[in-house]
Amino acid sequence: MQDVRPDKAVVPDDGWQSLHRRNALLPRTALMLTLALLPLGIIAVAQTQNAIISARDTYRASLSAQTARLVAPEREAIQSAHGITQGLADALAVLGPNDTVCSDLMRHTSARSGSIVFLGFIDVNRKSDCNNFASSYDFKNIKSLDQAMTRGSLTVSYNPLGGASGLPVVIVQQPVFTTQGVFKGVVNLSMLSASMVAERATDPMAHNAVIVTFNEEGEVLTADGGPGDYLKFMPAETKLTDLIGQGSQLFTEDSRGGKARDFAVVPILEGKAYALGSWQPVRPLVRDRAFSTFTLLFPLLMWLISLVVALLAIRLQVIRPIRVLGRQMRDFAEGRRTLRSEALDNAPTELREIGETFNIMAQKVIRDEADLENTVHERDVLIKEVHHRVKNNLQLMSSILNMQARNAPNTDTRNALRKVQDRLTSLSAVHRGLYETPQVSQVRVDTLLGDMLRQLATLGEGDSVPLDVDFQLEGVTLVPDQAGPLAMLAAEGFTNALKYGAAGADGRRLIRVRLRPDPSGPDMVMFEIANTVISDGVRAETEQGLGLKLIQAFCAQLDCRMKSCEEEAGWYEMQICFKKQEFAPEQHTPRV
Repeated sequence: MQDVRPDKAVVPDDGWQSLHRRNALLPRTALMLTLALLPLGIIAVAQTQNAIISARDTYRASLSAQTARLVAPEREAIQSAHGITQGLADALAVLGPNDTVCSDLMRHTSARSGSIVFLGFIDVNRKSDCNNFASSYDFKNIKSLDQAMTRGSLTVSYNPLGGASGLPVVIVQQPVFTTQGVFKGVVNLSMLSASMVAERATDPMAHNAVIVTFNEEGEVLTADGGPGDYLKFMPAETKLTDLIGQGSQLFTEDSRGGKARDFAVVPILEGKAYALGSWQPVRPLVRDRAFSTFTLLFPLLMWLISLVVALLAIRLQVIRPIRVLGRQMRDFAEGRRTLRSEALDNAPTELREIGETFNIMAQKVIRDEADLENTVHERDVLIKEVHHRVKNNLQLMSSILNMQARNAPNTDTRNALRKVQDRLTSLSAVHRGLYETPQVSQVRVDTLLGDMLRQLATLGEGDSVPLDVDFQLEGVTLVPDQAGPLAMLAAEGFTNALKYGAAGADGRRLIRVRLRPDPSGPDMVMFEIANTVISDGVRAETEQGLGLKLIQAFCAQLDCRMKSCEEEAGWYEMQICFKKQEFAPEQHTPRV
Protein backbone atom coordinates (compact mmCIF):
# COMPACT_ATOMS: atom_id res chain seq x y z
CA MET A 1 0.00 0.00 0.00
CA GLN A 2 1.34 3.44 -0.87
CA ASP A 3 2.35 6.05 1.73
CA VAL A 4 -0.28 8.81 1.91
CA ARG A 5 1.30 10.99 4.56
CA PRO A 6 0.24 14.63 3.83
CA ASP A 7 2.81 17.13 2.65
CA LYS A 8 2.92 20.76 3.74
CA ALA A 9 0.28 22.97 2.10
CA VAL A 10 0.72 26.49 0.76
CA VAL A 11 -1.41 28.96 2.74
CA PRO A 12 -3.59 31.22 0.54
CA ASP A 13 -2.62 34.87 0.90
CA ASP A 14 -5.49 36.69 -0.83
CA GLY A 15 -6.49 38.30 2.51
CA TRP A 16 -9.24 40.84 2.27
CA GLN A 17 -9.98 40.31 -1.42
CA SER A 18 -13.22 38.56 -0.47
CA LEU A 19 -14.61 41.98 0.50
CA HIS A 20 -14.89 42.71 -3.22
CA ARG A 21 -17.11 39.67 -3.77
CA ARG A 22 -20.71 40.42 -2.95
CA ASN A 23 -21.66 36.88 -1.87
CA ALA A 24 -18.52 36.22 0.20
CA LEU A 25 -18.62 35.71 3.98
CA LEU A 26 -17.00 39.02 4.97
CA PRO A 27 -19.47 41.29 3.11
CA ARG A 28 -22.41 39.29 4.46
CA THR A 29 -21.02 39.49 8.00
CA ALA A 30 -20.47 43.23 7.62
CA LEU A 31 -24.06 43.65 6.47
CA MET A 32 -25.47 41.61 9.35
CA LEU A 33 -23.34 43.49 11.91
CA THR A 34 -24.48 46.76 10.40
CA LEU A 35 -28.12 45.73 10.75
CA ALA A 36 -27.48 44.50 14.31
CA LEU A 37 -25.71 47.70 15.41
CA LEU A 38 -28.02 50.08 13.55
CA PRO A 39 -30.67 50.21 16.33
CA LEU A 40 -27.94 50.81 18.93
CA GLY A 41 -26.49 53.58 16.81
CA ILE A 42 -29.90 55.21 16.41
CA ILE A 43 -30.50 54.98 20.17
CA ALA A 44 -27.04 56.42 20.88
CA VAL A 45 -27.62 59.33 18.48
CA ALA A 46 -31.04 59.99 19.97
CA GLN A 47 -29.67 59.90 23.53
CA THR A 48 -26.77 62.14 22.57
CA GLN A 49 -29.15 64.58 20.95
CA ASN A 50 -31.37 64.54 24.02
CA ALA A 51 -28.32 65.12 26.22
CA ILE A 52 -27.32 68.10 24.08
CA ILE A 53 -30.83 69.54 24.24
CA SER A 54 -30.98 68.96 28.01
CA ALA A 55 -27.57 70.59 28.47
CA ARG A 56 -28.68 73.56 26.40
CA ASP A 57 -31.82 73.89 28.48
CA THR A 58 -29.72 73.72 31.63
CA TYR A 59 -27.37 76.33 30.23
CA ARG A 60 -30.33 78.52 29.33
CA ALA A 61 -31.74 78.21 32.83
CA SER A 62 -28.36 78.90 34.43
CA LEU A 63 -27.77 81.96 32.24
CA SER A 64 -31.21 83.32 33.15
CA ALA A 65 -30.55 82.59 36.83
CA GLN A 66 -27.20 84.38 36.71
CA THR A 67 -28.82 87.38 35.02
CA ALA A 68 -31.53 87.44 37.69
CA ARG A 69 -28.83 87.29 40.35
CA LEU A 70 -26.87 90.22 38.89
CA VAL A 71 -30.00 92.38 38.45
CA ALA A 72 -31.02 91.85 42.09
CA PRO A 73 -30.24 95.49 43.14
CA GLU A 74 -32.54 96.96 40.47
CA ARG A 75 -35.21 94.32 41.06
CA GLU A 76 -35.27 94.85 44.82
CA ALA A 77 -35.24 98.64 44.46
CA ILE A 78 -37.95 98.81 41.77
CA GLN A 79 -40.18 96.20 43.40
CA SER A 80 -39.77 97.93 46.77
CA ALA A 81 -40.58 101.30 45.15
CA HIS A 82 -43.66 99.75 43.58
CA GLY A 83 -44.84 98.52 46.96
CA ILE A 84 -44.17 101.89 48.62
CA THR A 85 -45.91 103.93 45.97
CA GLN A 86 -48.86 101.54 45.93
CA GLY A 87 -49.29 101.92 49.68
CA LEU A 88 -48.96 105.70 49.58
CA ALA A 89 -51.44 105.93 46.69
CA ASP A 90 -53.98 104.04 48.76
CA ALA A 91 -53.34 106.37 51.72
CA LEU A 92 -53.57 109.54 49.64
CA ALA A 93 -56.92 108.44 48.30
CA VAL A 94 -58.37 109.61 51.65
CA LEU A 95 -55.71 112.14 52.81
CA GLY A 96 -55.44 115.64 51.45
CA PRO A 97 -52.22 116.42 49.65
CA ASN A 98 -51.80 119.59 51.72
CA ASP A 99 -52.17 117.90 55.09
CA THR A 100 -49.23 117.94 57.43
CA VAL A 101 -49.69 114.25 57.86
CA CYS A 102 -48.94 113.72 54.14
CA SER A 103 -45.50 115.35 54.32
CA ASP A 104 -44.66 113.51 57.53
CA LEU A 105 -45.63 110.25 55.86
CA MET A 106 -43.34 110.99 52.93
CA ARG A 107 -40.39 111.90 55.16
CA HIS A 108 -40.86 108.91 57.39
CA THR A 109 -41.09 106.52 54.42
CA SER A 110 -38.03 107.92 52.59
CA ALA A 111 -35.99 107.83 55.80
CA ARG A 112 -36.46 104.03 55.97
CA SER A 113 -34.72 103.54 52.58
CA GLY A 114 -31.37 105.14 51.91
CA SER A 115 -31.80 104.81 48.11
CA ILE A 116 -34.80 107.19 47.85
CA VAL A 117 -33.89 110.64 46.60
CA PHE A 118 -37.37 112.13 46.23
CA LEU A 119 -40.73 110.88 47.45
CA GLY A 120 -43.80 112.97 47.08
CA PHE A 121 -47.29 113.50 45.65
CA ILE A 122 -47.61 115.47 42.37
CA ASP A 123 -51.08 116.67 41.53
CA VAL A 124 -52.62 117.08 38.12
CA ASN A 125 -51.15 120.61 37.89
CA ARG A 126 -47.64 119.13 38.07
CA LYS A 127 -47.09 120.66 41.54
CA SER A 128 -45.89 118.90 44.69
CA ASP A 129 -46.51 120.25 48.20
CA CYS A 130 -46.46 116.83 49.88
CA ASN A 131 -42.93 115.37 49.69
CA ASN A 132 -40.05 114.26 51.84
CA PHE A 133 -38.39 117.68 51.51
CA ALA A 134 -41.52 119.48 52.86
CA SER A 135 -41.13 122.00 50.01
CA SER A 136 -43.16 123.02 47.01
CA TYR A 137 -42.00 121.95 43.55
CA ASP A 138 -43.26 122.60 40.06
CA PHE A 139 -42.61 119.69 37.67
CA LYS A 140 -44.05 121.09 34.48
CA ASN A 141 -42.55 120.19 31.12
CA ILE A 142 -41.18 116.86 32.33
CA LYS A 143 -41.91 114.32 29.62
CA SER A 144 -41.98 111.22 31.79
CA LEU A 145 -44.38 112.90 34.21
CA ASP A 146 -46.68 113.97 31.43
CA GLN A 147 -46.76 110.37 30.15
CA ALA A 148 -47.54 109.02 33.61
CA MET A 149 -50.37 111.54 34.02
CA THR A 150 -51.76 110.61 30.64
CA ARG A 151 -51.64 106.86 31.20
CA GLY A 152 -53.07 106.80 34.66
CA SER A 153 -51.15 103.60 35.49
CA LEU A 154 -47.89 102.56 37.08
CA THR A 155 -44.85 103.74 35.12
CA VAL A 156 -41.11 103.25 35.56
CA SER A 157 -38.89 105.78 33.81
CA TYR A 158 -35.45 107.34 33.83
CA ASN A 159 -34.50 110.98 34.20
CA PRO A 160 -30.83 111.92 33.74
CA LEU A 161 -31.48 115.14 35.68
CA GLY A 162 -33.95 114.78 38.52
CA GLY A 163 -36.30 117.70 39.04
CA ALA A 164 -35.63 117.80 42.80
CA SER A 165 -32.14 116.25 43.12
CA GLY A 166 -30.60 117.20 39.81
CA LEU A 167 -29.07 113.64 39.63
CA PRO A 168 -29.73 110.67 37.29
CA VAL A 169 -32.66 108.87 38.85
CA VAL A 170 -35.01 105.98 38.21
CA ILE A 171 -38.57 107.12 38.81
CA VAL A 172 -41.51 104.98 39.86
CA GLN A 173 -44.84 106.76 39.51
CA GLN A 174 -48.09 105.35 40.90
CA PRO A 175 -51.45 107.02 40.01
CA VAL A 176 -53.73 108.19 42.86
CA PHE A 177 -57.52 108.02 42.58
CA THR A 178 -60.17 109.19 44.97
CA THR A 179 -62.66 106.77 46.42
CA GLN A 180 -65.02 107.91 43.65
CA GLY A 181 -62.35 106.99 41.01
CA VAL A 182 -61.33 110.57 40.19
CA PHE A 183 -57.69 110.91 39.18
CA LYS A 184 -55.85 113.16 41.68
CA GLY A 185 -52.21 112.83 40.59
CA VAL A 186 -49.28 110.45 41.06
CA VAL A 187 -46.99 109.33 43.85
CA ASN A 188 -43.46 109.91 42.57
CA LEU A 189 -40.47 107.95 43.95
CA SER A 190 -37.00 108.71 42.60
CA MET A 191 -33.90 106.52 43.24
CA LEU A 192 -30.29 107.09 42.30
CA SER A 193 -29.43 104.78 39.38
CA ALA A 194 -25.71 104.87 40.13
CA SER A 195 -26.18 103.27 43.55
CA MET A 196 -27.89 100.22 42.04
CA VAL A 197 -25.14 99.77 39.44
CA ALA A 198 -22.43 100.22 42.08
CA GLU A 199 -23.96 97.55 44.31
CA ARG A 200 -23.83 95.01 41.43
CA ALA A 201 -20.15 95.70 40.74
CA THR A 202 -19.20 93.82 43.92
CA ASP A 203 -20.55 90.53 42.50
CA PRO A 204 -17.71 88.36 41.02
CA MET A 205 -19.98 87.33 38.12
CA ALA A 206 -20.44 90.95 36.99
CA HIS A 207 -17.27 91.01 34.85
CA ASN A 208 -18.74 88.34 32.53
CA ALA A 209 -21.85 90.31 31.62
CA VAL A 210 -23.25 93.78 30.96
CA ILE A 211 -26.63 94.39 32.64
CA VAL A 212 -29.13 96.88 31.24
CA THR A 213 -32.61 97.55 32.67
CA PHE A 214 -35.36 99.12 30.57
CA ASN A 215 -39.06 99.97 30.77
CA GLU A 216 -41.99 99.10 28.57
CA GLU A 217 -41.13 101.90 26.16
CA GLY A 218 -37.65 100.51 25.59
CA GLU A 219 -36.11 103.32 27.62
CA VAL A 220 -32.92 102.33 29.42
CA LEU A 221 -33.19 102.73 33.19
CA THR A 222 -29.75 101.57 34.36
CA ALA A 223 -26.68 100.26 32.55
CA ASP A 224 -23.22 99.02 33.48
CA GLY A 225 -20.24 101.17 32.55
CA GLY A 226 -20.12 104.81 31.66
CA PRO A 227 -22.76 106.69 29.66
CA GLY A 228 -23.12 105.03 26.27
CA ASP A 229 -20.58 102.27 27.02
CA TYR A 230 -23.30 99.62 27.10
CA LEU A 231 -24.44 100.32 23.53
CA LYS A 232 -21.80 98.14 21.88
CA PHE A 233 -23.03 95.21 23.94
CA MET A 234 -26.66 95.57 22.87
CA PRO A 235 -28.23 93.28 20.22
CA ALA A 236 -27.73 94.64 16.72
CA GLU A 237 -31.13 93.66 15.30
CA THR A 238 -33.51 92.98 18.20
CA LYS A 239 -35.11 96.07 19.73
CA LEU A 240 -35.77 96.36 23.44
CA THR A 241 -39.47 96.85 22.81
CA ASP A 242 -39.53 93.45 21.07
CA LEU A 243 -38.66 91.81 24.38
CA ILE A 244 -41.62 93.24 26.33
CA GLY A 245 -44.32 90.87 27.61
CA GLN A 246 -42.56 87.57 26.72
CA GLY A 247 -41.20 86.60 30.13
CA SER A 248 -37.71 85.17 30.52
CA GLN A 249 -35.84 84.78 27.23
CA LEU A 250 -32.47 83.63 25.95
CA PHE A 251 -31.09 84.21 22.48
CA THR A 252 -27.77 84.56 20.67
CA GLU A 253 -27.14 87.44 18.32
CA ASP A 254 -24.40 89.70 17.06
CA SER A 255 -23.99 92.78 19.20
CA ARG A 256 -23.63 96.28 17.92
CA GLY A 257 -19.91 95.88 18.50
CA GLY A 258 -19.88 93.14 15.81
CA LYS A 259 -19.32 90.15 18.12
CA ALA A 260 -21.73 87.35 18.91
CA ARG A 261 -23.08 87.39 22.46
CA ASP A 262 -25.67 85.52 24.50
CA PHE A 263 -28.57 87.64 25.75
CA ALA A 264 -30.82 86.81 28.70
CA VAL A 265 -34.02 88.75 29.49
CA VAL A 266 -35.45 88.64 33.03
CA PRO A 267 -38.66 90.47 34.09
CA ILE A 268 -38.39 92.90 37.03
CA LEU A 269 -42.02 94.04 36.95
CA GLU A 270 -43.87 92.07 34.30
CA GLY A 271 -44.97 94.42 31.55
CA LYS A 272 -43.28 97.43 33.18
CA ALA A 273 -39.55 96.86 33.71
CA TYR A 274 -37.08 94.25 32.46
CA ALA A 275 -33.40 93.41 32.76
CA LEU A 276 -31.23 92.43 29.78
CA GLY A 277 -27.96 90.56 30.43
CA SER A 278 -25.38 90.63 27.64
CA TRP A 279 -22.96 87.74 28.21
CA GLN A 280 -19.64 86.85 26.69
CA PRO A 281 -20.07 83.79 24.41
CA VAL A 282 -18.41 81.36 26.82
CA ARG A 283 -20.49 78.27 26.08
CA PRO A 284 -20.48 74.96 27.90
CA LEU A 285 -18.82 71.95 26.34
CA VAL A 286 -22.00 70.48 24.91
CA ARG A 287 -22.60 73.59 22.85
CA ASP A 288 -19.14 73.48 21.36
CA ARG A 289 -19.37 72.46 17.71
CA ALA A 290 -16.43 70.07 17.88
CA PHE A 291 -17.88 68.27 20.89
CA SER A 292 -21.33 68.07 19.32
CA THR A 293 -19.82 66.66 16.14
CA PHE A 294 -17.83 64.10 18.10
CA THR A 295 -20.85 62.97 20.11
CA LEU A 296 -22.82 62.48 16.90
CA LEU A 297 -19.94 60.64 15.22
CA PHE A 298 -19.27 58.42 18.23
CA PRO A 299 -21.91 55.78 17.24
CA LEU A 300 -20.39 55.66 13.75
CA LEU A 301 -16.92 55.25 15.25
CA MET A 302 -18.25 52.50 17.52
CA TRP A 303 -19.76 50.74 14.48
CA LEU A 304 -16.51 50.98 12.51
CA ILE A 305 -14.41 49.62 15.37
CA SER A 306 -16.86 46.77 16.02
CA LEU A 307 -16.96 45.96 12.32
CA VAL A 308 -13.17 45.91 11.95
CA VAL A 309 -12.71 43.74 15.04
CA ALA A 310 -15.44 41.32 13.94
CA LEU A 311 -14.15 41.07 10.36
CA LEU A 312 -10.57 40.60 11.55
CA ALA A 313 -11.66 37.83 13.92
CA ILE A 314 -13.72 36.12 11.21
CA ARG A 315 -10.86 36.35 8.73
CA LEU A 316 -8.27 34.89 11.13
CA GLN A 317 -10.50 32.32 12.83
CA VAL A 318 -12.82 31.26 10.00
CA ILE A 319 -11.96 32.43 6.49
CA ARG A 320 -8.23 31.67 6.57
CA PRO A 321 -8.68 28.06 7.85
CA ILE A 322 -11.55 27.53 5.40
CA ARG A 323 -9.36 28.72 2.51
CA VAL A 324 -6.64 26.29 3.61
CA LEU A 325 -9.22 23.48 3.69
CA GLY A 326 -10.48 24.54 0.26
CA ARG A 327 -6.94 24.51 -1.15
CA GLN A 328 -6.35 21.05 0.28
CA MET A 329 -9.60 19.78 -1.23
CA ARG A 330 -8.76 21.27 -4.65
CA ASP A 331 -5.28 19.74 -4.57
CA PHE A 332 -6.76 16.40 -3.63
CA ALA A 333 -9.40 16.63 -6.37
CA GLU A 334 -6.84 17.62 -9.03
CA GLY A 335 -3.97 15.28 -8.18
CA ARG A 336 -4.97 13.11 -5.22
CA ARG A 337 -2.50 14.99 -3.02
CA THR A 338 -3.08 15.38 0.72
CA LEU A 339 -1.26 18.46 2.03
CA ARG A 340 -0.86 19.50 5.65
CA SER A 341 -0.95 23.16 6.77
CA GLU A 342 0.18 24.73 10.02
CA ALA A 343 -2.61 27.31 9.62
CA LEU A 344 -5.08 24.71 10.89
CA ASP A 345 -3.10 24.14 14.08
CA ASN A 346 -4.36 27.45 15.51
CA ALA A 347 -7.83 27.19 13.97
CA PRO A 348 -10.97 26.72 16.10
CA THR A 349 -11.65 23.18 17.26
CA GLU A 350 -14.57 22.71 14.87
CA LEU A 351 -12.52 23.59 11.78
CA ARG A 352 -9.56 21.57 13.02
CA GLU A 353 -11.82 18.53 13.35
CA ILE A 354 -13.12 19.08 9.82
CA GLY A 355 -9.54 19.20 8.52
CA GLU A 356 -8.62 15.99 10.34
CA THR A 357 -11.78 14.29 9.06
CA PHE A 358 -10.96 15.36 5.51
CA ASN A 359 -7.41 13.97 5.77
CA ILE A 360 -8.74 10.64 7.05
CA MET A 361 -11.32 10.57 4.26
CA ALA A 362 -8.72 11.47 1.62
CA GLN A 363 -6.38 8.69 2.76
CA LYS A 364 -9.24 6.21 2.72
CA VAL A 365 -10.29 7.35 -0.77
CA ILE A 366 -6.73 6.92 -2.03
CA ARG A 367 -6.54 3.40 -0.59
CA ASP A 368 -9.97 2.51 -1.98
CA GLU A 369 -9.06 3.88 -5.41
CA ALA A 370 -5.86 1.83 -5.42
CA ASP A 371 -7.84 -1.30 -4.55
CA LEU A 372 -10.42 -0.41 -7.20
CA GLU A 373 -7.74 0.08 -9.85
CA ASN A 374 -6.33 -3.32 -9.02
CA THR A 375 -9.79 -4.85 -9.24
CA VAL A 376 -10.54 -3.14 -12.55
CA HIS A 377 -7.21 -4.24 -13.96
CA GLU A 378 -7.90 -7.84 -12.96
CA ARG A 379 -11.39 -7.62 -14.47
CA ASP A 380 -10.03 -6.23 -17.73
CA VAL A 381 -7.53 -9.05 -17.92
CA LEU A 382 -10.27 -11.61 -17.27
CA ILE A 383 -12.62 -10.01 -19.82
CA LYS A 384 -9.89 -9.99 -22.46
CA GLU A 385 -9.18 -13.61 -21.71
CA VAL A 386 -12.88 -14.52 -21.99
CA HIS A 387 -13.26 -12.63 -25.27
CA HIS A 388 -10.12 -14.21 -26.60
CA ARG A 389 -11.38 -17.70 -25.78
CA VAL A 390 -14.84 -16.99 -27.24
CA LYS A 391 -13.19 -15.69 -30.40
CA ASN A 392 -10.99 -18.80 -30.62
CA ASN A 393 -13.98 -21.08 -30.03
CA LEU A 394 -16.01 -19.36 -32.75
CA GLN A 395 -13.05 -19.59 -35.11
CA LEU A 396 -12.62 -23.25 -34.22
CA MET A 397 -16.30 -23.96 -34.87
CA SER A 398 -16.12 -22.12 -38.20
CA SER A 399 -13.06 -24.17 -39.20
CA ILE A 400 -14.80 -27.42 -38.27
CA LEU A 401 -17.85 -26.47 -40.32
CA ASN A 402 -15.59 -25.57 -43.23
CA MET A 403 -13.93 -28.98 -43.05
CA GLN A 404 -17.31 -30.70 -42.86
CA ALA A 405 -18.57 -28.71 -45.86
CA ARG A 406 -15.57 -29.74 -47.95
CA ASN A 407 -16.17 -33.39 -47.11
CA ALA A 408 -19.97 -33.29 -47.52
CA PRO A 409 -21.29 -35.97 -49.91
CA ASN A 410 -23.83 -33.73 -51.68
CA THR A 411 -24.51 -30.11 -52.53
CA ASP A 412 -27.49 -29.63 -50.17
CA THR A 413 -25.51 -30.69 -47.16
CA ARG A 414 -22.61 -28.49 -48.22
CA ASN A 415 -24.94 -25.50 -48.64
CA ALA A 416 -26.54 -26.08 -45.24
CA LEU A 417 -23.14 -26.17 -43.57
CA ARG A 418 -22.11 -22.98 -45.43
CA LYS A 419 -25.20 -21.22 -44.05
CA VAL A 420 -24.34 -22.22 -40.50
CA GLN A 421 -20.77 -21.06 -41.12
CA ASP A 422 -22.05 -17.68 -42.36
CA ARG A 423 -24.17 -17.25 -39.24
CA LEU A 424 -21.15 -18.04 -37.08
CA THR A 425 -19.22 -15.39 -39.02
CA SER A 426 -22.00 -12.87 -38.29
CA LEU A 427 -22.02 -13.84 -34.63
CA SER A 428 -18.24 -13.44 -34.48
CA ALA A 429 -18.50 -9.96 -36.04
CA VAL A 430 -21.18 -8.95 -33.50
CA HIS A 431 -19.10 -10.28 -30.62
CA ARG A 432 -15.99 -8.49 -31.82
CA GLY A 433 -17.92 -5.20 -32.20
CA LEU A 434 -19.35 -5.46 -28.70
CA TYR A 435 -16.19 -6.22 -26.75
CA GLU A 436 -14.12 -3.67 -28.70
CA THR A 437 -16.54 -0.87 -27.69
CA PRO A 438 -14.76 1.62 -25.31
CA GLN A 439 -17.85 1.98 -23.09
CA VAL A 440 -19.42 -1.15 -21.72
CA SER A 441 -22.72 0.53 -20.84
CA GLN A 442 -23.29 2.25 -24.23
CA VAL A 443 -22.74 0.96 -27.79
CA ARG A 444 -22.74 3.06 -30.97
CA VAL A 445 -24.84 0.68 -33.08
CA ASP A 446 -24.48 2.78 -36.22
CA THR A 447 -20.72 2.12 -36.19
CA LEU A 448 -21.20 -1.51 -35.18
CA LEU A 449 -23.73 -2.20 -37.97
CA GLY A 450 -21.74 -0.33 -40.58
CA ASP A 451 -18.55 -2.33 -39.99
CA MET A 452 -20.37 -5.67 -39.74
CA LEU A 453 -22.64 -5.24 -42.78
CA ARG A 454 -19.81 -3.97 -44.97
CA GLN A 455 -17.93 -7.21 -44.26
CA LEU A 456 -21.02 -9.21 -45.19
CA ALA A 457 -21.44 -7.12 -48.35
CA THR A 458 -17.88 -8.04 -49.36
CA LEU A 459 -18.79 -11.72 -49.15
CA GLY A 460 -21.83 -11.14 -51.38
CA GLU A 461 -19.92 -9.39 -54.18
CA GLY A 462 -18.83 -12.70 -55.69
CA ASP A 463 -22.17 -13.15 -57.44
CA SER A 464 -22.39 -12.51 -61.16
CA VAL A 465 -24.89 -9.66 -60.67
CA PRO A 466 -23.23 -6.41 -59.42
CA LEU A 467 -24.19 -5.30 -55.88
CA ASP A 468 -24.74 -1.74 -54.58
CA VAL A 469 -25.36 -1.11 -50.84
CA ASP A 470 -26.70 2.24 -49.60
CA PHE A 471 -25.96 2.80 -45.87
CA GLN A 472 -28.02 5.56 -44.21
CA LEU A 473 -26.96 5.17 -40.58
CA GLU A 474 -27.56 8.02 -38.13
CA GLY A 475 -25.91 8.14 -34.72
CA VAL A 476 -27.80 5.89 -32.29
CA THR A 477 -26.51 4.63 -28.92
CA LEU A 478 -27.99 1.53 -27.25
CA VAL A 479 -27.30 -0.63 -24.23
CA PRO A 480 -25.60 -3.98 -24.91
CA ASP A 481 -28.84 -5.89 -24.22
CA GLN A 482 -30.37 -4.16 -27.26
CA ALA A 483 -27.24 -3.72 -29.39
CA GLY A 484 -26.58 -7.51 -29.55
CA PRO A 485 -30.04 -8.60 -30.74
CA LEU A 486 -30.23 -5.69 -33.18
CA ALA A 487 -26.83 -6.62 -34.67
CA MET A 488 -27.86 -10.26 -35.07
CA LEU A 489 -31.19 -9.21 -36.58
CA ALA A 490 -29.41 -6.90 -39.03
CA ALA A 491 -26.93 -9.63 -39.98
CA GLU A 492 -29.74 -12.13 -40.62
CA GLY A 493 -31.81 -9.60 -42.56
CA PHE A 494 -28.79 -8.50 -44.65
CA THR A 495 -27.95 -12.14 -45.37
CA ASN A 496 -31.52 -12.71 -46.57
CA ALA A 497 -31.27 -9.61 -48.75
CA LEU A 498 -28.07 -10.97 -50.30
CA LYS A 499 -29.63 -14.39 -50.79
CA TYR A 500 -33.03 -13.44 -52.22
CA GLY A 501 -32.25 -10.05 -53.75
CA ALA A 502 -32.50 -9.71 -57.53
CA ALA A 503 -31.29 -7.23 -60.09
CA GLY A 504 -33.35 -4.14 -60.53
CA ALA A 505 -34.29 -2.26 -63.70
CA ASP A 506 -30.69 -1.14 -64.19
CA GLY A 507 -29.37 -4.70 -63.96
CA ARG A 508 -27.76 -4.26 -60.51
CA ARG A 509 -28.74 -5.61 -57.12
CA LEU A 510 -29.59 -2.82 -54.68
CA ILE A 511 -29.74 -3.02 -50.85
CA ARG A 512 -30.68 -0.07 -48.65
CA VAL A 513 -29.90 -0.06 -44.90
CA ARG A 514 -31.31 2.73 -42.72
CA LEU A 515 -30.98 3.45 -38.97
CA ARG A 516 -32.37 6.60 -37.37
CA PRO A 517 -34.43 7.90 -34.42
CA ASP A 518 -38.11 7.32 -35.14
CA PRO A 519 -40.31 10.45 -35.04
CA SER A 520 -43.27 8.41 -33.76
CA GLY A 521 -42.25 8.97 -30.13
CA PRO A 522 -39.43 9.87 -27.74
CA ASP A 523 -36.54 7.40 -27.51
CA MET A 524 -37.91 5.38 -30.45
CA VAL A 525 -35.48 3.84 -32.98
CA MET A 526 -36.27 2.65 -36.53
CA PHE A 527 -34.15 0.10 -38.44
CA GLU A 528 -34.88 -0.87 -42.06
CA ILE A 529 -33.40 -3.20 -44.71
CA ALA A 530 -34.76 -3.07 -48.29
CA ASN A 531 -33.63 -4.92 -51.44
CA THR A 532 -34.74 -5.26 -55.04
CA VAL A 533 -36.86 -8.31 -55.95
CA ILE A 534 -38.50 -9.61 -59.13
CA SER A 535 -41.23 -12.05 -58.07
CA ASP A 536 -43.64 -12.85 -55.27
CA GLY A 537 -42.36 -16.39 -55.19
CA VAL A 538 -39.05 -15.29 -53.76
CA ARG A 539 -40.89 -13.17 -51.17
CA ALA A 540 -42.99 -16.16 -50.13
CA GLU A 541 -39.83 -18.24 -49.76
CA THR A 542 -38.21 -15.61 -47.56
CA GLU A 543 -41.26 -15.34 -45.35
CA GLN A 544 -41.15 -19.09 -44.57
CA GLY A 545 -37.41 -19.65 -44.14
CA LEU A 546 -35.22 -20.08 -41.03
CA GLY A 547 -33.85 -16.55 -41.38
CA LEU A 548 -37.29 -15.04 -40.80
CA LYS A 549 -37.77 -17.14 -37.68
CA LEU A 550 -34.46 -15.93 -36.31
CA ILE A 551 -35.41 -12.33 -37.11
CA GLN A 552 -38.71 -12.78 -35.25
CA ALA A 553 -36.85 -14.19 -32.25
CA PHE A 554 -34.51 -11.20 -32.17
CA CYS A 555 -37.54 -8.87 -32.46
CA ALA A 556 -39.02 -10.52 -29.40
CA GLN A 557 -35.85 -9.71 -27.48
CA LEU A 558 -36.03 -6.08 -28.62
CA ASP A 559 -39.78 -5.88 -27.84
CA CYS A 560 -40.30 -4.19 -31.21
CA ARG A 561 -42.84 -3.93 -33.97
CA MET A 562 -41.88 -5.44 -37.34
CA LYS A 563 -43.47 -5.08 -40.71
CA SER A 564 -42.39 -6.35 -44.10
CA CYS A 565 -43.91 -5.59 -47.43
CA GLU A 566 -43.13 -5.42 -51.12
CA GLU A 567 -43.21 -1.90 -52.43
CA GLU A 568 -43.86 -0.82 -55.93
CA ALA A 569 -41.00 -0.68 -58.43
CA GLY A 570 -39.70 -4.10 -57.25
CA TRP A 571 -38.49 -3.39 -53.70
CA TYR A 572 -38.94 -5.65 -50.66
CA GLU A 573 -38.71 -3.83 -47.31
CA MET A 574 -38.39 -5.06 -43.70
CA GLN A 575 -38.75 -2.42 -40.94
CA ILE A 576 -38.68 -2.60 -37.13
CA CYS A 577 -39.35 0.07 -34.44
CA PHE A 578 -38.44 -0.24 -30.76
CA LYS A 579 -37.84 1.96 -27.73
CA LYS A 580 -34.39 2.54 -26.30
CA GLN A 581 -33.69 1.29 -22.79
CA GLU A 582 -31.77 3.07 -20.07
CA PHE A 583 -28.67 1.35 -18.77
CA ALA A 584 -29.25 -0.33 -15.38
CA PRO A 585 -26.22 -2.25 -14.06
CA GLU A 586 -28.31 -4.47 -11.76
CA GLN A 587 -30.47 -5.48 -14.74
CA HIS A 588 -27.63 -5.91 -17.24
CA THR A 589 -27.65 -9.68 -17.58
CA PRO A 590 -27.07 -11.56 -20.80
CA ARG A 591 -30.08 -13.04 -22.54
CA VAL A 592 -30.11 -16.60 -23.82
